Amino acid sequence: METKKKKVLHYVARMDRAGQETFIMNIFRNIDRNKVEFGFLCSIDGEGDYDKEILSLGGNIFHVRLNRLNNKFKQIDNFFLLYRYLKKIDYDVFHIHTQHAMDAFLSSLAAKLAGFNNVIVHSHNTSTDFHIKAHYIFRFFLNLLNINRYTCSVDAGKWMFNKKNCLVVHNGVDINKYRPDELTRNRIRKQYKIEDKFVYGHVGRFSDQKNHRKLIEIFDNIQKRNENSILLLIGTGELKDEIKSKVEEKHLEDKVYFLGVQENTNDFYKAMDAFLLPSLYEGLSVALVEAQATGLPCYISDTISRESDITSNIFRIELTKDSDQWAQEILADRQVRNRQDIKDDSVSEIKNAKYDISEIANMLQQKYLDM
Repeated sequence: METKKKKVLHYVARMDRAGQETFIMNIFRNIDRNKVEFGFLCSIDGEGDYDKEILSLGGNIFHVRLNRLNNKFKQIDNFFLLYRYLKKIDYDVFHIHTQHAMDAFLSSLAAKLAGFNNVIVHSHNTSTDFHIKAHYIFRFFLNLLNINRYTCSVDAGKWMFNKKNCLVVHNGVDINKYRPDELTRNRIRKQYKIEDKFVYGHVGRFSDQKNHRKLIEIFDNIQKRNENSILLLIGTGELKDEIKSKVEEKHLEDKVYFLGVQENTNDFYKAMDAFLLPSLYEGLSVALVEAQATGLPCYISDTISRESDITSNIFRIELTKDSDQWAQEILADRQVRNRQDIKDDSVSEIKNAKYDISEIANMLQQKYLDM
């Protein structure tokens, strides 16, 4: 007799190529899909970047169109919309991915009232860009619910659950995809005619959190001292046009490459010489794990959780320092580094730190099956 699959419904905005969505897809690719079935309930209409792959892997995609979280007066409507939708859907586990306690509480309560015994709230960040007061208010109510509490880092767990115990689920990566590879490096650099350049890179959504405004200022100061510098920006988002305008104002059009969404980000890391991440906050950046796995020196803001320091290639700079100071510190370090410093042993460090996605998928799979 065939064993019934455990059916897990992931609750997300849309399955685009962003950090938490990339983590979920890494799990989906590595989980035993004969034992666990994934569905994705999206609160934003439209096709996501990962939708075709989800369907090819046997997943299902559903949409319940909600008002956006930043309209706090519409949340009661969203609660009833979600409740009615969950009443008619047949899944065993409701896995909520979020950074805001108001969203987490209302979604969890709707799922509980709709009949879900197994609800997971998964914290993916350490702050939010909207309604911070509401977050702290609803965090109290969230902690009254009988739910499973997961987090990408200890700091992200404190942000969502205060002092409640929660399970840390590392944002793992497929470590074999990020091993340094000179053939791939040369191919990408030749494609973009940057063979003889020193290439800085950033992978992330164009949003306030990622701090692209300061990133451009930092790079502007870097290239004033070293005109041989190039910056690759991978991603999309609501601030992309603003950042493009900023690049044009500084006459950096031939220095900054807007590469959009890329399926093979692992190849682009290999083409880089350094990774920049001046974020205002991070739960635990998937891109930063990937960059470290590739062996890149990573220059990051001091506001990012220290749990992100998986390898010895992390260099922290105070976010309060101005962009010129950032550039000076980065270039002072680069003067004693070269591409030969980037070696394969970073992959071993990632594996030893328990960020290998195959191990994390196995652990999470067992958690689902035990529910």
